Amino acid sequence: MSKDARPTGLPRRPLKICHVAATADGATWMFEQLRELRDRYGHDVTAVVSGPQGALIEKLKAENIRYHVTNFAAGPGPLLETFLMPIAILRLALFFRRERFDVIQHHIFISMRIARPAAWLAGVPIRISMLSGPFHLEAPTSRWIERLTYWMDTMLLPSCEVSAKLCREIGVPESRIGPVIYYGPDDHRFDPETALPVDIRSEFGWPSDTPLVCMVAFFYPRLSAGSWVPPEVRNRGIKGHGDLVKAAPVVLREFPNAKFLLVGSGWGTYGEKYLEEVKQLVRELGLESAVVFPGYRADANGILRGSNVAVQASLSENLGGTIESLLMECPTVATRVGGLVDTVKDGETGVLVNPSDPQDLARGIARLLRDRDAASALGKRGRQYMLQRFTLRRTTDDLNSLYLQLTEPTKSKPYNLLFSLGRLIIGAPLFAYIAFRLFFVDGYIFYKVRSALYKLLRRVRASGYSGKRRLDG
Repeated sequence: MSKDARPTGLPRRPLKICHVAATADGATWMFEQLRELRDRYGHDVTAVVSGPQGALIEKLKAENIRYHVTNFAAGPGPLLETFLMPIAILRLALFFRRERFDVIQHHIFISMRIARPAAWLAGVPIRISMLSGPFHLEAPTSRWIERLTYWMDTMLLPSCEVSAKLCREIGVPESRIGPVIYYGPDDHRFDPETALPVDIRSEFGWPSDTPLVCMVAFFYPRLSAGSWVPPEVRNRGIKGHGDLVKAAPVVLREFPNAKFLLVGSGWGTYGEKYLEEVKQLVRELGLESAVVFPGYRADANGILRGSNVAVQASLSENLGGTIESLLMECPTVATRVGGLVDTVKDGETGVLVNPSDPQDLARGIARLLRDRDAASALGKRGRQYMLQRFTLRRTTDDLNSLYLQLTEPTKSKPYNLLFSLGRLIIGAPLFAYIAFRLFFVDGYIFYKVRSALYKLLRRVRASGYSGKRRLDG
């Protein structure tokens, strides 16, 4: 891009921007943000990722976006991970110092654990956490970590209104909470006028008037019962696939020929295991002819275009797949959680239902199937609303404006070695406390000791009962 072609307000020197995501797959949103920030504003962009191979890496290579692979301290066990984390932080801090980035922006909590202290120690001028959803602000362990470390960032950037509210609840001052900037997709990929139609009904041999309910979402592993998980979603599948399956019999009583498409593959080995659990639930309920698992589909946008209802039944969520379904003008039912209420305005752009409530989910689906004209109107209004606030262009416009605002002269001295050494000395006790608490209170030792005590208690009780039976005998 020539200097004359740059949009008004672009600085004379392009900013050096680095985005961090602890993955080598997924994170299409990060890739798209970097590409647009480079192509539309002329910034010099770099990605920090977790591995040398994966779908994300292929996208970065195809667009000639530079990337750096780092270790995010994911060891084979919590003890080794505790020791690896300081090393990972220092290595990334040295990389930031060497490259002299103007802006570091990290996504998802697992990235923040390393990138936040690394950017602070390195003395990066602008340090931004783009909060990818409310999940880590709702889970006890990550919530207290956020409360203890948020000040290392120049700004926390919520990507839904609930995340902004949760930041205030944990004591983040308004001066550190940025504007809500959504993870908007490239709307050119989700245009009902240009998307190739997918005749999914013919593909499965269904009549052309078959009511079709579609859910596009990965099957993530069943969540743990630990303190890293919000209490209301422990031991559950976060996307709510099971709730949709349980809602299906209620919908089928009114629409007996309806079909339910659960589009998506399992996320890793444990995700595939959870997918099998959902399939087993379908068999137990005798729904094999009504609930279909087509797996991953690259043409999911075309499937949404031909569906009567799209469902996002998540238990905890940012925006899920609601932007995509509404951009495709597909009438959408979503649970009343996280950022889903930002995109789906009940009765205006879609229908909201209670989370973990198959009956209410069935009510919402049946409402849209019952009145096709009203449902179509919701879909059309939904697309117009998405185009106003939830597109990649809007996201990068807002990010660029924020970067320009924050890069005005400040009192801080970027990349000052003495400042970095001072921060290392100041931060060492805090980092030690966090490591101690994670390992001995919230983590490995705590659960090992608790498990041993439970086993001992069960043995004592069993021994006591056994002795009582002998005495009674």
